[in-house]
Amino acid sequence: MDFGRTEVTTLAMQEGTGETFAAGEYAFNFSYARKIVQWFAFGTSAKWISSSIWHLKANALALDLGVMVNTAFFSFSGNPEHGMTIGMSISNYGTKMKYDGIDLLIPVDILPDENGNYKDLEAKYSLQGWDLPLIFRVGAAITPIASESQKLILAVDALHPNNNNESVNLGAEYQLRAFGFGRFYLRGGYRGLFMDESQYGLTFGGGIHLTLMRNRGLKIDYAYRDLGILGNSSIYTIGVTF
Repeated sequence: MDFGRTEVTTLAMQEGTGETFAAGEYAFNFSYARKIVQWFAFGTSAKWISSSIWHLKANALALDLGVMVNTAFFSFSGNPEHGMTIGMSISNYGTKMKYDGIDLLIPVDILPDENGNYKDLEAKYSLQGWDLPLIFRVGAAITPIASESQKLILAVDALHPNNNNESVNLGAEYQLRAFGFGRFYLRGGYRGLFMDESQYGLTFGGGIHLTLMRNRGLKIDYAYRDLGILGNSSIYTIGVTF
């Protein structure tokens, strides 16, 4: 994420000093997942996170851990694969972020009323670090409709973050298969239930997965989200499978 360049202003030069500063953030992620048996899978991700503003930079290393368990409960089709799926995860378990850099250096006269001492000693502001947004999630999904041509998935998950109160997310996806052509999807949900002053809300969308020759496919998806004070957001994705 690049925030672009902004003019530098001070209390003495509120119209700008003629300088500009930049701010940005990035993260690198390496993930590994595996299905141990037919009903159990796990995954983990290692992340390097960096944030910078002008000459200051903060870095952190974090881990994500998650498991998925497929049970035979609430299998309306009689197939254990269509039973309840339970998932749990921990996100952003890692070190603290703390800005550091030459912008924190200042000249200080520790004895301004005495002569003979060093006038401009090099001092440095000591900033506090802050924790990454650690999130614990637990959720479940059922498939009340599961046939060769139709599939309906209902899902719910609960979140316990370290920087906000607990909340619940709801979601559903309906899939219609057209043999020889592809699949159509309708999706909807609600995010941030029971959260104080939530900026989230209703989401809905749909997609199409076209089957091409030689096991290739074309995926086109659309999603609409209500982001509160940030307004409404539309998201489009296009993908190719092979």
